[in-house]
Amino acid sequence: MQSSKSNVTATTLATRKKKMAEMCSLIKYFIRYANKRGPRLKCSELLKHVMEVLQNSYSCSAYGEDYSSLLLKDILSVRKYWCDISTQQWQDLLDLYCGFFSTSVKSINRVLVSRVIHTLVQGSCTQTDGFNSTLFSFFSKELLNARQEKQSVLEHLVSALNIFLKSAAMNCRMRVCHLGEELLPSVLCVWADMRPSAALKEEIVKFFNLQMCVHHPKGAKTQDAGAHAEDWTRWRSLLHNLYDALIREIGQIGSRGKYATGTRHIAVKDNLIELTADICHQLFSEDNDAHVLEVTQASLRASHVGSPTHGTASKRRRIELGWEVLRDHLQPQHNDFDIIPWLQITTVLTSKYPSMVPGQELVPLLSVLYQLLAEQRRGERGPYVLRCLREVARCQARHPGRTQVHWMELSRLWGRVWALALRGVSSPQTEAFSLDLLSSIVQGGLINMDREFWKLFSGSACKPSQEAALCLAQALLKCPVPKSCSSSSGGDYGRVTEGSTSPNLKDTFIAWLLMSDQSDEMEDSSRPHPIICRDFPQNLIANILVSLTLKDTRAGLKFLLGTERVESFHLLFRSAFFQEQTSSNAKDNLEEIERLYLQFSFNMLPSSTCGTDESVKAASAGGQFAAIPGLRNKLEQSLLSVADNLLNCYSPDSQFTPPECLVRCSRLLTAVLAGYVSTGLLTEEEACRSPLFTKAKALAQDFSGFVSGVKVKMTEEGTMTTLRSVMKLCTQSASRKNKDKVSPIFSLFIMILPASLLSELAEICKLLLSNVSKRVSVVDEDNHMDDDWDVTRTQHRDDIDLFDDGEESHSSANGTHRQTADNNDSSCGPGAKSLLADDHLAHPDLALLAVLEFLCECGSVQPVHGLLFKPQEVQHRLLLLVKQIDFSKALHLNMYLVLLKKLPAEDSLSPEEFDLLLRPLADLCSQYRQDQEICVGVLLGLLPSIESLGKTHHMPEEMKHVQGSLLRVVSGFCFLSQTGKCMAAVRVALVRCLVALLEADPCCKWAVLTITEEDHPVSALLPSYLADAHHQVRMLVAMSVERLFLEIRPEHRDKRKMLPLKHQQAAFENIYLKAQEGMRLPRSSSSEDQQDESFNRKATLLKSLSVVLCCSPVCEKQSLFALFQSYKENNIEEHLIKKMLCSVCKALGYRSVKTFVTSHLYYLVAEWLAQRQSDDRYTLGSFPYTLLDHDTVKDFYNSSYQVLIPHLVFLDDFEQVKSIGRYLEKEWTELLADCFPKIMVNILPHFALSGQDAEVAQQREKAHRVYDLLKDADCLGKQQIDNLIHNNLPDIVVELLMTLYEGSGAEGDTGDLKRFIGELDPAPNPPYFNSYVIKATLNYLSKCHSANHKSLVAILSKTPISIQRVLLAVCERAAETSNSYERHRILLMYHLFVNLLLREVKDGLGGAWAFVLRDIIYTLIHHMNSRPAQCDEVSNRSLSLCCDLLTSVCRAALQFCDDALDCHLQVIVGTLTAQVTSRPAISQQVLSLLYFLVKENQQKLKEAISRLEPFPDFPEFRELRSVQHTLKYNTGTFTLRQEIAHFLSVTSCDSLPLTRLEGLKELTRQLHDNKGQIRELLKECHADPTDSVLVKLVLSLLQLCKLAANHPGGADILEAAGSCLGELGPVDFSTIALLHGRDPLYEKAEFVFTSTESQCLYIILNCMNEALTHQRIEVRQAAVQCLKNILASQSGIDFWEQHKDNRDTMLAYLNPFRKAKKVTTAAVEERSEAREKLERQEFWIPQAGSNKAWLKALCTALLDSGGVRSEAVLLSRPLCLVWVDCCQRLLPLIVHSILLSDSNGSWRELLSSHIQEFFSFCSRSAQASSRSATPLNSDSESDTASQGLYDKASLRTMLAVIDYLRHQQRPLATESNSCGTVCDSNFWLELNYLEVAKAAQSCSAHFTALLYTEIYVDKIKANMEESRRSKSRTTRKLNFEENSQNFSISSLTEKSVEDTNISLQELLIEVYRSIGEPDSLYGCGGDTMTSPLMR
Repeated sequence: MQSSKSNVTATTLATRKKKMAEMCSLIKYFIRYANKRGPRLKCSELLKHVMEVLQNSYSCSAYGEDYSSLLLKDILSVRKYWCDISTQQWQDLLDLYCGFFSTSVKSINRVLVSRVIHTLVQGSCTQTDGFNSTLFSFFSKELLNARQEKQSVLEHLVSALNIFLKSAAMNCRMRVCHLGEELLPSVLCVWADMRPSAALKEEIVKFFNLQMCVHHPKGAKTQDAGAHAEDWTRWRSLLHNLYDALIREIGQIGSRGKYATGTRHIAVKDNLIELTADICHQLFSEDNDAHVLEVTQASLRASHVGSPTHGTASKRRRIELGWEVLRDHLQPQHNDFDIIPWLQITTVLTSKYPSMVPGQELVPLLSVLYQLLAEQRRGERGPYVLRCLREVARCQARHPGRTQVHWMELSRLWGRVWALALRGVSSPQTEAFSLDLLSSIVQGGLINMDREFWKLFSGSACKPSQEAALCLAQALLKCPVPKSCSSSSGGDYGRVTEGSTSPNLKDTFIAWLLMSDQSDEMEDSSRPHPIICRDFPQNLIANILVSLTLKDTRAGLKFLLGTERVESFHLLFRSAFFQEQTSSNAKDNLEEIERLYLQFSFNMLPSSTCGTDESVKAASAGGQFAAIPGLRNKLEQSLLSVADNLLNCYSPDSQFTPPECLVRCSRLLTAVLAGYVSTGLLTEEEACRSPLFTKAKALAQDFSGFVSGVKVKMTEEGTMTTLRSVMKLCTQSASRKNKDKVSPIFSLFIMILPASLLSELAEICKLLLSNVSKRVSVVDEDNHMDDDWDVTRTQHRDDIDLFDDGEESHSSANGTHRQTADNNDSSCGPGAKSLLADDHLAHPDLALLAVLEFLCECGSVQPVHGLLFKPQEVQHRLLLLVKQIDFSKALHLNMYLVLLKKLPAEDSLSPEEFDLLLRPLADLCSQYRQDQEICVGVLLGLLPSIESLGKTHHMPEEMKHVQGSLLRVVSGFCFLSQTGKCMAAVRVALVRCLVALLEADPCCKWAVLTITEEDHPVSALLPSYLADAHHQVRMLVAMSVERLFLEIRPEHRDKRKMLPLKHQQAAFENIYLKAQEGMRLPRSSSSEDQQDESFNRKATLLKSLSVVLCCSPVCEKQSLFALFQSYKENNIEEHLIKKMLCSVCKALGYRSVKTFVTSHLYYLVAEWLAQRQSDDRYTLGSFPYTLLDHDTVKDFYNSSYQVLIPHLVFLDDFEQVKSIGRYLEKEWTELLADCFPKIMVNILPHFALSGQDAEVAQQREKAHRVYDLLKDADCLGKQQIDNLIHNNLPDIVVELLMTLYEGSGAEGDTGDLKRFIGELDPAPNPPYFNSYVIKATLNYLSKCHSANHKSLVAILSKTPISIQRVLLAVCERAAETSNSYERHRILLMYHLFVNLLLREVKDGLGGAWAFVLRDIIYTLIHHMNSRPAQCDEVSNRSLSLCCDLLTSVCRAALQFCDDALDCHLQVIVGTLTAQVTSRPAISQQVLSLLYFLVKENQQKLKEAISRLEPFPDFPEFRELRSVQHTLKYNTGTFTLRQEIAHFLSVTSCDSLPLTRLEGLKELTRQLHDNKGQIRELLKECHADPTDSVLVKLVLSLLQLCKLAANHPGGADILEAAGSCLGELGPVDFSTIALLHGRDPLYEKAEFVFTSTESQCLYIILNCMNEALTHQRIEVRQAAVQCLKNILASQSGIDFWEQHKDNRDTMLAYLNPFRKAKKVTTAAVEERSEAREKLERQEFWIPQAGSNKAWLKALCTALLDSGGVRSEAVLLSRPLCLVWVDCCQRLLPLIVHSILLSDSNGSWRELLSSHIQEFFSFCSRSAQASSRSATPLNSDSESDTASQGLYDKASLRTMLAVIDYLRHQQRPLATESNSCGTVCDSNFWLELNYLEVAKAAQSCSAHFTALLYTEIYVDKIKANMEESRRSKSRTTRKLNFEENSQNFSISSLTEKSVEDTNISLQELLIEVYRSIGEPDSLYGCGGDTMTSPLMR
């Protein structure tokens, strides 16, 4: 036809056209008919024909329209063809149709072309990995002119664009952003100007959403947080335009609504609201200023050349942004149409981005919402306001810190909202929302609840709905239940304690939940109970009911809910209000994209181990729940009546009693029983005998009746839907997945199911399956024509590999797909949907799947006694279904996947059954290997089977076949992925399977895949996907590589075990190799793609390295070096590496990136320079020092030359050393001298190394060569080297110890350290040597150092401070590191050095023996106590090492000196005793040490052992207890007084209060047993309180509690001390008994010394001595520094001389710090800034809670101010900087020293005014808080205003200063020796003592307050006397009338109020009331009260 003539008549033309139409319809008919019997045409041929026709311009013009329609309806709509189309064909079709669209082909309708393009895009994106370049250029070209297109065309195009962008977003983020920024203006134009249809609008909103997600994943605002834009300025302006367009759209929706007639939905669609909220989040600034923007209208137009607006003037509009705008739209005067959309926006904004709401914005926002709620009379806004308020409440609760400032105002507003919400509960429209809001307010603790609230849950205030139950649960979790709701005072209910709660209110709650109090109202009980007519979150009602019967409801409910806190329930049910418009699938897809982007922003920690909820565990451990018996019985009765009522009224046909009620009721009964079992109130056997259980069985029997009825009524309408919903409920109830750990081992619900029920269900399955075949065969007309051909082919293909499809093009036609019954299921489905789509399933099918899930749940139960059915039988019946499976049917396919996922769940299948289940897998994969969606479904369906294989209890041989079937399938998919026949989604699922295989078999004993006849262990295969073409696959692997280093069990993800060393090293090499391979860009990638590709591949490399860094200590150094190398080789940006390292540091516990990198610097530099041999670019100057935060090479050299130079010297690279010297402008030899100890450590060990090994010899030769160069006169020279060795000996020893590394295969005798070494201990920085070499080197050093062969320790002992330096340096290194392996290595060094010391302790260590022994003992004890609670393998080894070393120390000490351990024994034994119970790993070792100390050495340590606290009453301590008991009572039994005296004689070690625990328990027992003797002691106490042993005991217990309160594990001590005080009971002490004792140290100082200076020194040195045993290393360092200086000062030397004969043990400990050399003096330098600080009043007033910082700042400012003259005080400054306790002790001394040397009185004036102001402030605050505590005016405002304004600890410190000064004699004049009277001592400072008294009273120092009140009155008296004297002097006339009456209490009170606003009389009465001295009230005028209230 084409070749015939064109100039012919019209008739001929008509004939031609007719012929053409006939041909076309023939082809259409042929294809459709062929498809009818199953799509068996050869797809490639079919498409080839279509393409040929369409590519020819003549035939295209003739048939284009028809063929396009054919393609759309008959080819692309058939899933089979869809799967057979090759990648190339998709590409060709796309190119063709995109060309048609671009060239506007006339012969094909443009709408049709756009439809075909839409379908092609969809197909290519699901079946291939997409054709980015084609589609990016197509869309960017065509959619720029969107306004010229018809809407119907645009709809398809924009939809196609969305599909494409979603699939491209993971791989091409930058291009997607670029395209979005390019197209947004024209799409906005369509939105604004073209009035798009609803469908087009939906697509456009999707497009906007997608762009927001790609530009701002999870709302990220900055690039740092993960946001991205190609052009930020352009994007910001587009966002403003988009905001403007959306606001106008929302406004129009409102205005259209206003004038619409009839009712319509006011709310705006959720997707539009979410989008607007996302944009608001981007545009509203944090500082909440409203800002105005000019928006150019023309920017909405796509203003490119040729567009209509090009060149025209553009209008500008002003738009406002900010919270203010939001509030303006929420004003009450607006109508509902205007307000509701803005309420929706505010709700989404606060719920999605709670962190963005500024604190100062909450008050105005809340008040606007409150107004809306208050004025809401009618209309629809109520629920929206309530919902918005709920989100605001959550927002405030989530970020409490931000709202602290506005707390008062907010709580006032919330109080009002609360009242309105309570009222709202009574309205049916707002009930649910009001309860939800109340629940959120309670959860956030935003107000104090009133009793009205509890009334909601009683009577008929509201029915037990889901919201009400959640609200009640939240309230029960938050606060104790009050006794009753009757009183309405509301003030004091908060003080009702849980224990004393009478059950009446709980009773009411139970009655309300079960409606038992309203049974009369329920008409004739024909309806079931409301509680079982609706669904509640999993077991919530049961848990509430059980907890209400417990005494401690709050703890009970917390325990029962476990990890599923009520919040998570809330989240589940919020979606009921936010009906998502978008499909959940699209939502998930976007979330996955966002997660992927954020993974690389490195803002989350790389690997988070899931912690368990400690509080829940703690509760379950004890099982200490007690029930209230009456309530429990009542509850059971009520439940039984609910069940009876249901049984009576249930009828299968009644609409009021759906079968769901039976299930819910059974579930409620069994869940209540399960609650009792888990709280320990019932055993499982008792639960199964309970009447509730029997009743539940009866209900199940009825349910079984319903199920058998279903069989008969299967065809009736609605039956299947009911069956499905009932089965879902059953599955939920029976499931063990959602049981928390606290529930019984198996579900009690399953125990009530009768066997008949399950067999009936199995029957129903059979029937439904056979019905499906019938339904199908109706369509199955001529299906059997070629079946024989098929069968022969299938038999013929049996031996071929299941995934080998030979020539892919033949696969569609040659029948290998076993299309024996291919039917309409797959060919005529809607579009080309996968068989897994729900569209293929009818109601009966869905019901069948639900039944199957339930049966699987029952079949996988472990058979236990009492089960009414046999799980094996259920499994057997289910597996029979597998035999008759036919995968061409959608239902069968879905059914098989359900069985595959559910049956293997609990490891309940035998190998044979498992095999049976997996048998059809190979066929399924072979049949659908080209259907990507089904492949994904199958792979994910395999995960439970893989997991089950990991925890199977069967023998490996038995499981071999099962493993084989599974691995064969996975191998097949690996082969397909390698040959490029799997798309990304399948590869992602495949990687998940590989990861699961690794978790199941970490060492790959059986997880080995066979691909093309080669075996590959999964561990080797997984990293190869790091080089995958798709970013999502790569990132998933990168995040999963930790499985190659750790053994992670899916059931215990928090328990991780390291894999063996070889595995880890191989894994690292593999990962790095593959990640580097992945860095190579694909050749095919276009230049536009390269930017994305390179960024993504860098992301993969960094992510995989970051995961390795976090999980493998052995590979940490290699990974870090790999990172540095990739910085150079792959040009990875520095900021990316820094960010990644930052997240790694957080995970590993390092302070900063710099400290982390510096800890590995030597290794990194050594490796870097080692690369020079192969690549000369690796110079020291090119080292990436910027990663260490250095800007220039000079900075790098300056901070790191100590690391660089020793290595360069050993490399013999002196040129580089000189170059460093030039950079640093220092002499290079000076640098060498500076680094000398480290240089020696690189050289000396090689001299000491023996052995003829070639490598050793080579190193030795190298060392000799370098040493000779150093000895050269041009370098350091021999003399200088000798001097340096002599002067730096301790440092050389330390550096040498630091090189210790006992590698697992170290040669030579590794000696006693071998026990503490693990295979996985990572190698340290080079150089490193084993202990044998180090000992040899130390010997070598000592030989060089002394002629008479003294040992190294003997040489160090000549200057004992050297030993201290070495010990401290090693401890410093241990404290610096946060790496447990490194810490263990340092402990090994410590072990090595201490053992050397112990050998020579007998020689006295140069007089330092006492210090050394104590230092070692306390260091070890601190190490043992600071271990983490969850000990890993290395921590256990460290503990064992500490224990071993402690044993050696104790042995050595006892050999050297019998009483060397006396004063430390209590601390040692106390610490060890605690370790026995808390650390099972070392308990035997610890016990043997205890036996050695207590049993073997009982004679030597007799005194010390008898003074010990008793041992715990456990079997392992039995012998130790008896030894201690015998020694303690060897003189006879003790009286109670002796017991108490014994307890008091134990010296309490401040840093270890835990050692006192057992003593407290013993004392409690003694007090309990000897109540009679307490009376005697009380009598003595009344007679002489100051000397009473009871008073001392109480003071000692209080002191102990103070210490314990600040100690990490002090809770036990507090509890034990509480029990002790409880046994004493409310002892009636004399009122003056508990006088506050002064610091004993001050008293002792005064007792021993007369001179103030000596007292001061004694106190300071004692402080230092205490600091030497402190846990924190910086405190010890500072103490050492201070001691050296003080003991070298003149005053220190004099003190030593004066005190040395007093036999004070302190001097023995301080001996090493004395210097024989020069005297140091402390220069007094005045720092002006310190003086300025002191003159500012606010500096003196501490903020609440910041006492420590305030005290440190105050002490250092006073020390720096130049006022202190005492040398010792000045020299103690370093310790004050790091230890607050020292500041507390020394502040009085500092102030005293300043006042002593204050010649002109200026200091007295300054200190007086500021300290006076301090006390005034405290007394004002105290007055405010005491006022708010009185019941008269307890409005919340004054209360919150004064809470915690001053810190009581600060106040006590200042009171101690005043007290100390009062005890010091005050000189009458400066420099004079004569001192004033006691009265003068009160006035070192000029203070108003009444304010001091008021402040003292506020911190419970009642006697101090009384004393200062007296001083105040005395001062007034003295002043009056003075003024009278001076008056009489002037008048010379005596006046006798004025007598003491002037000092009446009322006149003094008036004066005090006038002076200070404090009433003297009220203060005195308060003091006496506190003391408990009623008689004294009359002494202060109790009968003549000024204030009537007081009277």
